[in-house]
This record gives sequence, C-alpha cells and structure tokens, in this order.
Amino acid sequence: MNDPIVEQIERTGYPVDLQEVTEDHPVEDMFGDEIMDNDIYFIFKNGDVVLAENLGHYAIQNLGAEELEA
Repeated sequence: MNDPIVEQIERTGYPVDLQEVTEDHPVEDMFGDEIMDNDIYFIFKNGDVVLAENLGHYAIQNLGAEELEA
C-alpha cells in the first residue's frame, strides 16, 4: 500500500499542499496593478482583490482609515 502523498505526487507531480500555490491567480487587483507570480495579495470577503503594497490605499479608500505620521 502506497502512501497517499506519494500517490498524489505520482498523479499530479505536486503534493496536495503545493497545489494551491500553483493555481491561477487574479490578473490584477482592484487598483489595476498587475498581479505577477510570487506577488502577495489579499482577497476580502466582499471579493475585492488587493496587492499587499496597496493595502494602505485600500484601507484609506474603503475602510475609512486615516493615514498619520509619528
């Protein structure tokens, strides 16, 4: 009897844990910035897709945050 992980790798070439990483990702975030391989992005419950570098802008525009400097 083979290990299920080995069988998964033999069938697909990837263990189950890595399949999510190899799936397609959105093409751009809500600000129009292209999402490239290895970019970090967030999908909010309302469906908004935002690159990590745009989170501050998103918080100000959509969540009512105020940008301050110490």
